[in-house]
Amino acid sequence: MESVHKDRGIQLFELGRIKDAIDYFKKAISEDHQDWTSKFYLAICYLNEKQLEEAEKITERLLEDTPNDANVFYLKAKIKLQKDEYDASRKFIDMAIAINPYDADYFGHKAGLLLQKKKFEEGLEAVNEGLRIDAKNAYCLNLRAQILTKLNRIPEADQTVEDILYDNPEDSYSHANIGWVQLENGNHKKALDHFKQALQFDPNFEYAREGMTTALKSKNFIYRWYLKYSFWMAKQSSKNQWVFIIGLYIAYRVAVKLLDSAGLSYVAIPLIIAYLLFALGGWIMEPLSNTILNFDKYGKFLLDKNEKRSGFIFGSLALLGIISITLFYAFGFPYGLTLAIAFICTLIPLPGAFLITKKKPRVFGIAYGSTMLAIAFIGPLFTTLMITQLIIFFMMVGYTWIGNIGK
Repeated sequence: MESVHKDRGIQLFELGRIKDAIDYFKKAISEDHQDWTSKFYLAICYLNEKQLEEAEKITERLLEDTPNDANVFYLKAKIKLQKDEYDASRKFIDMAIAINPYDADYFGHKAGLLLQKKKFEEGLEAVNEGLRIDAKNAYCLNLRAQILTKLNRIPEADQTVEDILYDNPEDSYSHANIGWVQLENGNHKKALDHFKQALQFDPNFEYAREGMTTALKSKNFIYRWYLKYSFWMAKQSSKNQWVFIIGLYIAYRVAVKLLDSAGLSYVAIPLIIAYLLFALGGWIMEPLSNTILNFDKYGKFLLDKNEKRSGFIFGSLALLGIISITLFYAFGFPYGLTLAIAFICTLIPLPGAFLITKKKPRVFGIAYGSTMLAIAFIGPLFTTLMITQLIIFFMMVGYTWIGNIGK
């Protein structure tokens, strides 16, 4: 049955006017409750608008009407992925492939899931299968470049990047994706060029904006090494990550003990600082780099509101910590040490809380950090400076254990 509303909805959908398209698809469905096409497009619109429950309800009904339609299973797999339900997404994409094994996008979706699960060889096999169906599929080509980079097959990754650009020289996603691949390979200058291209084609492309921000941060050599470490750790399995962390801790303890026994304890200080940077790097590097970008004449325009707040708070706390420790050592002001410990320890929960997207853990982080500062100011009224300092320190240690809950 022809429907003016359905046709207009599809037209608006193709123009990217998703919210407007939703109204027309609803009108088309109210005219014809059997309008499968409008229901299918409406589910995609809800998925694009992150209204996942509405999208899922519609796909459930579509599956009841057409239980052997591969496209609906594919849509269901995409919804499950948005909901971070990886196993369910894998189940639905496997069903889509079983029904229709000739769609490259299905294999691309499967490869993306395997990439997130760090099953790089299986992911490469899936993406190659997709490219055997459609050698020009941009989604599969971009994933192939990412997976080959994870496998350290850099020449093949570079060749894939060239193929992507040859076929899609003005595609913002391809440029942004290549930017991330270059960033992972340590080529932050090339990465900046690709992110710049991506933002020229699509100024509102968040994936490219995040990449540009990260590439600018990587101009700082400390952050650049931290980024290399993060990419390297991301390639490892969870088991290997723990083996590395525990092994490094044992090596650090042995090294400090040996240096101390040899009367070279002063040499251990840089080692301790390096170890703390490693151990707490995940908590402080992003706020620290935001502080640096806040003072960069170009970089500050790439930070969003919360990133700027995070940077200013980190910089302020660090400055107050330095002033307090100076008061303690230079002028013998005992309370200065308590304040210094409070400001430095609060660098862990407070600035990073503004970078958390979920509301509850963000509020928890802000409240936790504020409580640490409050204890520093009122604690000495009820107990000794030493006990106040210990409470604040152990609160900082405690946050590194519980701060990831709910993120």
